[in-house]
Amino acid sequence: MEIKLEGRQVELGDELCERIRNRMTSMDQRFGPITHARLSVERSVRKIEQRAKVTAVVHISGTTVTVTKETPTVVAAVNEALETLSLELAEHVEKTKKSHRD
Repeated sequence: MEIKLEGRQVELGDELCERIRNRMTSMDQRFGPITHARLSVERSVRKIEQRAKVTAVVHISGTTVTVTKETPTVVAAVNEALETLSLELAEHVEKTKKSHRD
């Protein structure tokens, strides 16, 4: 599995990158094989409020799953995006299994 991590207007620390890679590896083992994953983290300032936006794009056996989450902090946005991505992948795997049974 190829994982590309990018930060825009934010530095992704080693700990956060490692956590993302571990979660992606776990998803690959549970729902995989994931062929390619890209996670983009962007920080922006709107008026006096800071926001973090995470976009995750994952390619898995015949489909692409895209998730976007926006929260006040980078860590919360990453966690929400990874959790939603996990749920979307589980849904995809279940649909695929169901269509093979029918």
